[in-house]
Amino acid sequence: MKTINEVILIEDDKVQVFLSKKFLEKTGVVKAISVYMNGKTAYEAMKQRSDNGEPFPDIIFLDLNMPVWDGWEFYEAFIQLPKSKDVTTYILTSSLSDDDYQKAKEMGLEDRYISKPLSFEMLKAILKVD
Repeated sequence: MKTINEVILIEDDKVQVFLSKKFLEKTGVVKAISVYMNGKTAYEAMKQRSDNGEPFPDIIFLDLNMPVWDGWEFYEAFIQLPKSKDVTTYILTSSLSDDDYQKAKEMGLEDRYISKPLSFEMLKAILKVD
């Protein structure tokens, strides 16, 4: 079973954060979980890591509808950072907008576009955990 060093949740819904963290911990393969409540603080943290040569997370679960910077603002800035391509990003959203799905498709994320809520079974499939 592959160990995942870090997963980042960029999510402003505290219930979703709580459940996602519990599910990630329950898998037994995730070493660290970091949470950011909006895209701007997440980007600033990733930019600082990039500038300091610190490692990026293995996986990001990104909500689209958040205050300050939404998920798209974060993602468009994040993919400009060196080594961002080493991170697997999943869109985790309650959005039913066709525009959001089309944008995900244009960004190459249609196979990583997940409707909330994230279930433990979905997470196990994503992480390839039995």
